[in-house]
Formats: sequence, structure tokens, C-alpha cells
Amino acid sequence: MDSKITENVVLYDWLSFTSKKHTPQELIEALGLSHCPWAEVRGARGYLDRLYFGAISIHYNGREDMGVWCELSGQGCRNFEDLTTLPGKWDDIFNFIHGNQLHMTRLDVAFDDHTGILDMERVVQDTQEQRYVSRMNWWKVERSCKGISCQIGSPKSKVLVRIYDKAAERGYDDGRHWVRVELQLRDGRAEEFSKIPMQIGEAFAGVLLNYLRFVEPDETDSNKSRWQMTDYWAKLVGDIGRIKIFTAPGGAYNLERCRHYVFDMAGNAIDAMLQICDCVDDFLTLVSSRRCKPNPKYELIVKEYHARQEAYAQKVQSYFTVEDEIEGVF
Repeated sequence: MDSKITENVVLYDWLSFTSKKHTPQELIEALGLSHCPWAEVRGARGYLDRLYFGAISIHYNGREDMGVWCELSGQGCRNFEDLTTLPGKWDDIFNFIHGNQLHMTRLDVAFDDHTGILDMERVVQDTQEQRYVSRMNWWKVERSCKGISCQIGSPKSKVLVRIYDKAAERGYDDGRHWVRVELQLRDGRAEEFSKIPMQIGEAFAGVLLNYLRFVEPDETDSNKSRWQMTDYWAKLVGDIGRIKIFTAPGGAYNLERCRHYVFDMAGNAIDAMLQICDCVDDFLTLVSSRRCKPNPKYELIVKEYHARQEAYAQKVQSYFTVEDEIEGVF
């Protein structure tokens, strides 16, 4: 998602669940990712082992009562959308979780404002002066080299809302507007959201309003719950409610970041060496004989790229197979 997006989107940005009745391989099959090159690495949080691919982790070999823990980070969600063979993608994996009565431990749903609905300084001011109505009393505002972030709801609570400057977090200085409003849901709250029979935008807007709304102060009324909603929050909620599920590029995101580093940040140095070397072959020879050790991060980008290319090739092949069958009928 490093390339500029001009429309506002809602997406799933984290999913984790546990199973005491499935093997790691069975969960990989349930995700529709059996064709991906999984690697065995060290586990975490009491699990000894983990199968890992593209920011998706399947932790196993913990205590007998821990089962298997599946975790998709934000980038893992993008890779899942990009590479899964499940026709219904999120609907299918949620149905698998509910149908097998598995425990969903966390679900993050995010709204990305690319059109300028939210002004972070206004959100900060309203948060600090508590010009909002919420079930949650805990709040925090942070400023750092990564931009501004507002959080309403304790990190230990089942629900929290985080609003932050995503463009600043990513280090963009090209003037793009990218503010993220993130709902982090845990345990029962996560499961409840995934069962709401609505489009993701409608569900997000409804749950967000249930937990938080920014309001305009009214000196004639001491009851803050009766204060009018701010124009920006009303516009945001209305915009969100019309959005359907957005599928963002997954592995392409990592590839884009690698391309950005090579050509935009190191491009001048590479251009200089190309001019100094007698030919491109000499340059490629120097690259292949470089002294630095292979970086697993870049090796994974290559694996993800080839996995996507293979997945796309299979989809294209299946398309032409269906077309041939249809032509054969007539």
C-alpha cells in the first residue's frame, strides 16, 4: 500500500485465533495457503516452534492446553488476501473459526482516511480536552518522530480505538494524507464483530459509534452525552458505512518498499557504480560476490514474489480451462 491511494478504505489488519483440535498443517490448509513456502522458525509466548510465511505465524509445541496459535499481522492479512485459494477469503476463514468453535483472540479493523476527513491536530485537541463520549475512560496522546497518535481505551481492555498519522509513521514526506482509525478487538468482542451480518464498513461504523464519538461542547447543557457530534466524526462515520471490503496488495507491499529503497534512496549510488563499471555484467558480478551475508528479509520478498506469480498463473490457467469447457459446450 505504499503507492498513493485516493479513496478511503476499510480493511482487516490483524487476526489471531487458537485451536486445540487442528494441526499446524490443517490450519495452513484452512487459510488456503498450502502452496506457500513456509519456514520453520522459533516460536514465541510459550510455543517452542512456529511455521512462518509472509508475516503469518502458526505457533505450536506449547503446553498441552495451549493448542495451536495462528496469527496474521497487518502485512499477514494483506498476504492472505493476495495469496489464499479460498474463494470467499475472509468470509471463509471466519466461517471456519466459528464452525469449529475456535477461540478468536484478536481482530483489528482499520479505516484509512486518504481524502482529508480527519485533521490530527483537531483530534488531538478534542482528545486532550475530552470532547468525546465513550465507554472508555482511559486515553493517551503521543508525539514522536513517527507522527501523532491518539488512543482511547486501555491496552488491557477488550476494545480500544487508535487514531494516528499513518503517512508520518511510514516516513512519507510527499504531502499525502493518510490517517488511520483502528478498532482493536479482543476475545468475545472480536468474535462478535466477525459475526455481524453487514458489510465491513457498516459494521465498523456501527461498532465505532457504540464506543466513541467526538462532540461539540454546549455551554447550555452539562450532559456531554447530549452534545452534538462533530462534523468531522459524522462525515467519517457516514463515509465508512458505505465502504465494502477492500483487498490491498500483500506481498506487493514489501516488494514496493524494497523497490523504493533501491531506486529512490540508493538510486544515486547504484547509478554511479553503473557508470564506473565497464558494463552491466561487471556490476552484476560485483553484486553477486558482495561480502554482506544474505538478508532473510529480502530472501522472503523473493519467495513471496514467486509464490504470487505461481498463484496468479494457476488462476489464469483455471480461467482458460473454464473458457475452453464453455466453448466446448457450444
